[in-house]
Amino acid sequence: MKSDNIYFGDTGLTSTSANHIANMAKESVRNTANELSGISFFSSTVSLLSGGNSQKAKIGSTREELNGIQRSLEAIGEANALCAWLREAIKARERLLEEVKRMTLEGYCKNILGGVEVPQQDTNIDDWMKAKGYTRPDINAEFPDVKVAIKPFSGVVESRLSGFCRKFGLKMPDSPTQEPAMTEDDYMSSLSVKDRNRFLMLEAKAAVIGKYIHENGHLYNERERLRQIIAKPIGTQGEGANTLIYRFEPSVQKDEVEALFFRLAAEHRAIQAELNGMLAERARTIEADKQKKAAAYQKASEDFSREMSVLQDKLSAYMLEERRKMSELQNEYDAWSTEQKNRHKQLNADLAAWKLAESKRIAALGIIIPNELRDIYERINGLGK
Repeated sequence: MKSDNIYFGDTGLTSTSANHIANMAKESVRNTANELSGISFFSSTVSLLSGGNSQKAKIGSTREELNGIQRSLEAIGEANALCAWLREAIKARERLLEEVKRMTLEGYCKNILGGVEVPQQDTNIDDWMKAKGYTRPDINAEFPDVKVAIKPFSGVVESRLSGFCRKFGLKMPDSPTQEPAMTEDDYMSSLSVKDRNRFLMLEAKAAVIGKYIHENGHLYNERERLRQIIAKPIGTQGEGANTLIYRFEPSVQKDEVEALFFRLAAEHRAIQAELNGMLAERARTIEADKQKKAAAYQKASEDFSREMSVLQDKLSAYMLEERRKMSELQNEYDAWSTEQKNRHKQLNADLAAWKLAESKRIAALGIIIPNELRDIYERINGLGK
């Protein structure tokens, strides 16, 4: 900032010296402030109630010290002002150096070179043609100029081909969409109330019976325990005189338990077999639906690709001519762009040299001391000598 220059002249303090003086001023302020904090306007003595000599406990300030308070406060204010001036000057030098460091090529051309035009090295060919008043050939460099297989067309290419068709009044085929495959929920929704209820009933029965009779099921575990009790009807717990003797006696016949177990197992197998049949039918129906929709989508995709290929052939011939025109413009643009880049490179080199010289100049500037702070500066500067 221009206002920062008020702190500097051809001669004066370096930032190091200024920082040293500021530290000394800060120390002087601290010492004077300590003296002021010790000011007291009364003295006191202390003695024992039983008698004896009294002793001075506190000595109050003298008239000379009282008269010096105002001058001490002024000295603190002057020292703080000097410290603030020097600190701000140091910051100002840092800001000036930072401004030089951050100077852009645009700012250099405008403010230092007096409004020289910045080379347009980042201008793309489209903006260049617009500035020149050229009409851009109707072409996109990323679009292929040969026939391509469409399985299916990508969205980007299809979009460019759509623009070509609109320009010349050609009709674009509609892109095929694949119908969603049937899900298990869809299949269940297609069943009658009776069949759906039967399916759910079989699932529920198979689950509850299977859980009861299979390994770790309650009937399975109790059946095994009954076998163990029949084999060993007496058991003990504890030791010595405190030993407990348990005698186990079946409450139902083993044959009855076995009959129930195998009856439930047979029922479970029958239920599971019927359920598996319904599950298999569901799987077959879903797979048939999937195959049917896939075949329909495949045919639609082939028809779409065939129609798109015809349009692609027309576009390829058109683009071949447009690219010839684009090639001529590209050569002209490349020559202009090279010239801009060379100028940009030279100006960047000039900017770097200016930054180096300007940084040296700013670093060599001396921090001046205003006349109003000259006395306090001399006094502070003399403290260390």
